[in-house]
Amino acid sequence: MADANDSLSNLVDTEINKTLRPGSAYDAGIDLGTSSRRWRRLYLGKDSGDGIILHDTNSNTLWELDYRGITRSEFEGTATLTPAALDNPDEVSVTLPRNIGSDFVVLVSGARGSVTENSTIYDIYASWTASIFLAASVFTANVIWHVFERTGNVSVGGPWNNLRQLCYEMGGWSLDDIPVGLKRLCWIVRLPL
Repeated sequence: MADANDSLSNLVDTEINKTLRPGSAYDAGIDLGTSSRRWRRLYLGKDSGDGIILHDTNSNTLWELDYRGITRSEFEGTATLTPAALDNPDEVSVTLPRNIGSDFVVLVSGARGSVTENSTIYDIYASWTASIFLAASVFTANVIWHVFERTGNVSVGGPWNNLRQLCYEMGGWSLDDIPVGLKRLCWIVRLPL
Protein backbone atom coordinates (compact mmCIF):
# COMPACT_ATOMS: atom_id res chain seq x y z
CA MET A 1 0.00 0.00 0.00
CA ALA A 2 1.35 3.42 -0.95
CA ASP A 3 1.80 6.17 1.62
CA ALA A 4 -1.03 8.69 1.86
CA ASN A 5 -0.50 12.05 0.13
CA ASP A 6 -1.01 15.37 1.96
CA SER A 7 -4.68 15.65 0.99
CA LEU A 8 -5.35 11.92 1.62
CA SER A 9 -6.95 11.84 -1.81
CA ASN A 10 -5.34 8.55 -2.72
CA LEU A 11 -7.04 6.63 0.13
CA VAL A 12 -10.01 4.37 -0.34
CA ASP A 13 -12.47 3.87 2.52
CA THR A 14 -10.19 3.25 5.50
CA GLU A 15 -11.03 1.21 8.56
CA ILE A 16 -9.37 2.28 11.80
CA ASN A 17 -8.94 -0.34 14.51
CA LYS A 18 -7.05 1.77 17.05
CA THR A 19 -7.80 4.92 19.03
CA LEU A 20 -7.38 7.99 16.81
CA ARG A 21 -5.78 10.81 18.80
CA PRO A 22 -3.47 13.78 18.26
CA GLY A 23 0.20 13.44 19.10
CA SER A 24 1.27 14.52 22.59
CA ALA A 25 2.72 17.77 21.22
CA TYR A 26 -0.68 18.63 19.69
CA ASP A 27 -2.99 18.14 22.71
CA ALA A 28 -6.00 20.45 22.18
CA GLY A 29 -4.21 21.91 19.16
CA ILE A 30 -5.77 20.19 16.13
CA ASP A 31 -9.21 20.81 14.66
CA LEU A 32 -11.57 18.42 12.95
CA GLY A 33 -12.99 20.52 10.11
CA THR A 34 -13.30 24.31 9.94
CA SER A 35 -16.17 26.80 9.91
CA SER A 36 -16.17 26.65 6.09
CA ARG A 37 -15.14 22.99 5.63
CA ARG A 38 -17.46 20.99 7.83
CA TRP A 39 -18.07 17.31 8.31
CA ARG A 40 -21.61 16.23 7.47
CA ARG A 41 -22.41 13.61 10.10
CA LEU A 42 -20.87 12.12 13.20
CA TYR A 43 -22.00 8.61 14.01
CA LEU A 44 -21.54 7.50 17.61
CA GLY A 45 -22.36 4.36 19.56
CA LYS A 46 -25.71 3.78 21.23
CA ASP A 47 -24.60 1.94 24.34
CA SER A 48 -24.06 3.13 27.89
CA GLY A 49 -20.81 5.09 28.06
CA ASP A 50 -20.96 6.26 24.43
CA GLY A 51 -21.27 9.96 23.61
CA ILE A 52 -19.35 13.23 23.56
CA ILE A 53 -17.45 14.65 26.53
CA LEU A 54 -15.95 18.16 26.73
CA HIS A 55 -13.08 18.59 29.23
CA ASP A 56 -11.36 21.66 30.60
CA THR A 57 -7.56 22.03 30.72
CA ASN A 58 -7.45 19.99 33.96
CA SER A 59 -9.41 17.07 32.42
CA ASN A 60 -12.55 17.92 34.43
CA THR A 61 -15.79 17.14 32.59
CA LEU A 62 -17.51 20.40 31.63
CA TRP A 63 -20.26 19.02 29.40
CA GLU A 64 -21.44 15.61 28.29
CA LEU A 65 -23.89 14.34 25.68
CA ASP A 66 -24.67 10.71 26.40
CA TYR A 67 -25.88 7.95 24.11
CA ARG A 68 -29.55 8.82 24.80
CA GLY A 69 -29.17 12.46 23.75
CA ILE A 70 -29.23 13.71 27.35
CA THR A 71 -26.79 16.45 28.28
CA ARG A 72 -25.10 17.00 31.63
CA SER A 73 -23.00 19.94 32.71
CA GLU A 74 -21.20 21.10 35.82
CA PHE A 75 -23.23 24.29 35.38
CA GLU A 76 -26.65 22.81 36.05
CA GLY A 77 -28.18 21.22 39.10
CA THR A 78 -30.74 21.38 41.84
CA ALA A 79 -30.90 23.12 45.19
CA THR A 80 -33.35 22.66 48.05
CA LEU A 81 -35.12 25.49 49.83
CA THR A 82 -35.01 25.78 53.60
CA PRO A 83 -38.15 27.85 54.30
CA ALA A 84 -37.33 31.26 55.76
CA ALA A 85 -38.68 32.59 59.02
CA LEU A 86 -42.01 34.43 58.85
CA ASP A 87 -41.83 37.92 57.28
CA ASN A 88 -38.71 36.98 55.29
CA PRO A 89 -38.82 36.01 51.62
CA ASP A 90 -37.91 32.43 50.71
CA GLU A 91 -34.72 32.25 48.68
CA VAL A 92 -31.98 29.84 47.71
CA SER A 93 -28.34 30.78 47.23
CA VAL A 94 -26.39 28.64 44.75
CA THR A 95 -22.61 28.60 44.44
CA LEU A 96 -21.29 27.44 41.07
CA PRO A 97 -18.33 25.02 40.93
CA ARG A 98 -16.15 27.92 39.80
CA ASN A 99 -16.38 31.48 38.53
CA ILE A 100 -17.11 31.45 34.80
CA GLY A 101 -17.00 35.17 34.12
CA SER A 102 -19.78 37.48 33.06
CA ASP A 103 -22.54 37.63 30.44
CA PHE A 104 -23.96 34.21 31.23
CA VAL A 105 -27.64 33.75 32.00
CA VAL A 106 -29.07 31.56 34.71
CA LEU A 107 -32.40 29.83 34.10
CA VAL A 108 -34.41 28.53 37.05
CA SER A 109 -37.59 26.51 37.35
CA GLY A 110 -39.65 24.73 39.94
CA ALA A 111 -42.45 22.25 40.15
CA ARG A 112 -46.11 21.87 40.96
CA GLY A 113 -47.37 19.80 43.86
CA SER A 114 -50.65 19.33 45.66
CA VAL A 115 -52.10 19.10 49.15
CA THR A 116 -55.41 17.39 49.89
CA GLU A 117 -57.48 18.68 52.77
CA ASN A 118 -61.00 17.39 53.53
CA SER A 119 -61.21 15.85 50.02
CA THR A 120 -60.36 19.21 48.40
CA ILE A 121 -57.21 19.18 46.27
CA TYR A 122 -55.07 22.32 46.28
CA ASP A 123 -52.41 22.70 43.56
CA ILE A 124 -49.34 24.64 44.65
CA TYR A 125 -47.01 26.26 42.11
CA ALA A 126 -43.50 27.51 42.85
CA SER A 127 -42.51 30.37 40.51
CA TRP A 128 -38.75 30.86 40.76
CA THR A 129 -36.81 33.88 39.53
CA ALA A 130 -33.10 34.75 39.54
CA SER A 131 -30.84 37.44 38.14
CA ILE A 132 -30.84 37.16 34.38
CA PHE A 133 -27.15 37.87 33.85
CA LEU A 134 -24.61 36.15 36.02
CA ALA A 135 -21.42 38.04 36.85
CA ALA A 136 -20.12 35.98 39.76
CA SER A 137 -19.94 32.39 40.95
CA VAL A 138 -22.99 32.80 43.22
CA PHE A 139 -26.62 33.58 42.42
CA THR A 140 -29.77 33.89 44.52
CA ALA A 141 -33.16 32.63 43.39
CA ASN A 142 -36.43 33.83 44.90
CA VAL A 143 -39.77 32.05 44.84
CA ILE A 144 -43.41 33.13 44.78
CA TRP A 145 -46.03 30.57 45.83
CA HIS A 146 -49.46 30.28 44.18
CA VAL A 147 -52.31 28.04 45.36
CA PHE A 148 -55.32 27.01 43.28
CA GLU A 149 -58.26 24.84 44.19
CA ARG A 150 -58.17 22.13 41.53
CA THR A 151 -61.94 22.06 41.01
CA GLY A 152 -62.49 25.11 38.83
CA ASN A 153 -58.81 26.12 39.00
CA VAL A 154 -59.69 28.95 41.40
CA SER A 155 -56.92 30.99 43.05
CA VAL A 156 -57.03 30.68 46.84
CA GLY A 157 -55.37 33.77 48.30
CA GLY A 158 -51.75 34.76 47.94
CA PRO A 159 -49.43 34.95 46.17
CA TRP A 160 -46.92 34.42 48.95
CA ASN A 161 -43.16 34.87 49.10
CA ASN A 162 -42.91 32.81 52.28
CA LEU A 163 -43.93 29.16 52.56
CA ARG A 164 -44.58 29.38 56.31
CA GLN A 165 -46.98 32.27 55.69
CA LEU A 166 -48.75 30.26 52.99
CA CYS A 167 -49.18 27.32 55.41
CA TYR A 168 -50.49 29.62 58.13
CA GLU A 169 -53.01 31.38 55.85
CA MET A 170 -54.20 28.07 54.38
CA GLY A 171 -55.61 27.10 57.76
CA GLY A 172 -52.59 25.80 59.56
CA TRP A 173 -50.96 23.45 57.07
CA SER A 174 -47.70 21.98 58.27
CA LEU A 175 -44.48 22.39 56.30
CA ASP A 176 -44.49 18.58 56.26
CA ASP A 177 -47.73 18.73 54.21
CA ILE A 178 -45.86 20.45 51.37
CA PRO A 179 -44.39 17.97 48.84
CA VAL A 180 -40.59 17.87 48.99
CA GLY A 181 -40.30 18.42 45.23
CA LEU A 182 -41.90 21.86 45.59
CA LYS A 183 -38.96 23.01 47.67
CA ARG A 184 -36.51 22.00 44.92
CA LEU A 185 -35.06 24.54 42.50
CA CYS A 186 -33.68 23.39 39.13
CA TRP A 187 -31.05 25.67 37.58
CA ILE A 188 -28.84 25.84 34.52
CA VAL A 189 -26.28 28.39 33.33
CA ARG A 190 -26.09 29.16 29.61
CA LEU A 191 -24.63 31.70 27.22
CA PRO A 192 -27.43 33.85 25.77
CA LEU A 193 -28.02 33.44 22.04
